[in-house]
Amino acid sequence: MDIITILFYLVTSVIILSAISLIIVNNTVHAALLLVLIFFNSAILWLMLKAEFLSIVLVLVYVGAVLVLFLFVVMLLDIPVRKNSNQKLYLLFSVVTSLVMFAELYMVIFYHNFTNEVNIITSSELNNTYQIGLMLFTDYIFSFEVTAFILLVAIIAAIAINMTEKQRSLRQDPGKQILESKKSRLRIIKGNKL
Repeated sequence: MDIITILFYLVTSVIILSAISLIIVNNTVHAALLLVLIFFNSAILWLMLKAEFLSIVLVLVYVGAVLVLFLFVVMLLDIPVRKNSNQKLYLLFSVVTSLVMFAELYMVIFYHNFTNEVNIITSSELNNTYQIGLMLFTDYIFSFEVTAFILLVAIIAAIAINMTEKQRSLRQDPGKQILESKKSRLRIIKGNKL
């Protein structure tokens, strides 16, 4: 069994276990972090299939943007979380996850022969990035715009849900701010001279 087959089985095992844990876990922040692990391992699969552009897009767009949006919504909703005092379990899980990701990256970097598999393409019509962009903004423009609209609605809905809840923090009331005058805001106190 060669190193690429071992890497494939390792990456898919991590994806499957992370997906099962994502469904089982109760904490939404932990679920989002497990989704990060799934996205990184999926990016390794794309890299093994020689789709480098899709691998980088998966990391940059989904991990860098969409998942940050998920975490923003989770933090904005302020969902109550049960406190779990089992810190040793978290430490063990973090160490095991770090070691697995380090092993995967080590195998990708040092055992993958990148020099023999890179083909120099002279024609711009055969460029992978150009073809994806062309299809995305011509054939699939409607799906692209619908996805952007759904993300926009999700952001607005998360903010609206948070605004309708009871007042938990200090908020400004622009109506009261406009009606304020100098006399109502400034009070001069005459004190005794020392």
